[in-house]
Amino acid sequence: MPDQSVAYKCPSCNAPLSFNTVTQSFVCDYCGGSYSKHEIEAMTAKAEKAEPIIHEHTTDEKMHGIFSNDNSLYICPACGAQVITDSELSASAICHYCHSPIVLSGRLSGEFCPDMIIPFKKTKEQALEGFETWTKKHRFFLAKGFTDKKSLEKIQGLYVPFWLADCVVEGNLVADGYKTLSTVRRGDYIVKTESKHLVTRIGKLNLDGVPADGSSKADDALMESIEPFNYAELVKFEMPYLSGHYAEKYDVTKEQIYGRIQTRVKEAAKEQFRATIKNYTRTVVLNESYNIRGIRWKYVMLPMWFLSYNHKGKMYYYAMNGQTGKFGGMLPVNKAKLALFCFGIPLLVVFLLSVLTLFVSGV
Repeated sequence: MPDQSVAYKCPSCNAPLSFNTVTQSFVCDYCGGSYSKHEIEAMTAKAEKAEPIIHEHTTDEKMHGIFSNDNSLYICPACGAQVITDSELSASAICHYCHSPIVLSGRLSGEFCPDMIIPFKKTKEQALEGFETWTKKHRFFLAKGFTDKKSLEKIQGLYVPFWLADCVVEGNLVADGYKTLSTVRRGDYIVKTESKHLVTRIGKLNLDGVPADGSSKADDALMESIEPFNYAELVKFEMPYLSGHYAEKYDVTKEQIYGRIQTRVKEAAKEQFRATIKNYTRTVVLNESYNIRGIRWKYVMLPMWFLSYNHKGKMYYYAMNGQTGKFGGMLPVNKAKLALFCFGIPLLVVFLLSVLTLFVSGV
């Protein structure tokens, strides 16, 4: 199926519509019109039936200089401008001329159509407030330019493709549990008397929504740092939710991330099984095993605010959970300032103390 570009327009003034994270509705920034999901569904159905007005990779020699093998050229339905996406994985874009949010509906069809989505709840302003909180205490040590207004303007609302696994885990744990009966000091020694108990745990756990991102571009550690998401707020996927935000389709299959899901499932099961061992002074795990049964998969889109920064050839990232507001990332540190703080200030203190000592001795 050829890709199609769709710009959802206001029925009143024909201006572009975007999804408002506060009201959870589709709004027009020009006339103030607001539309519910049900009202927009009719527009969605009509847009999906429209004739394709975009084409695949251009072969025009004039465009050759700005295209890579992963770039595609589209025509904005709102103003007719040419819009370039930087990846075949992109499922949405913003027209640089009329600023209309464009949904590339063909990108998320068939196997790439998500089952569900969590709409954005946190605004761009809230994402920047989180960034301010995150960097405030470390600002002296940050690389120059990281917190500049120009850098912050690059923050993007992004829907990241995720695989969620529901499964049953069969677990078996054997441990020794020790209880302290008495503690007595005898000379230079402390003698502790303990009772030893054999502890066993056998059972099944139902784990729902164990996540792993389906994007090869996304840093796994960064994605995990802004978890968890509240999956109770998952809704049926509808294309208009993407309007006004960027989105990507998956390029990592569920088969490819099974190993990571398996690791996360076993870690979660281990934590829950061990948490049931209580009322012991200490425990020593002798043996444990966890087996996964019957995985059921869901392909979903999860919201996040994302900012990247290139410092001396290395990329640094900030991300905020677009639903809960939890944030994390990596900070580019000014090594000169850090060295000054770690070595320069202590040396200065030693020098001043030496001078003060000489002065006192002289007196």
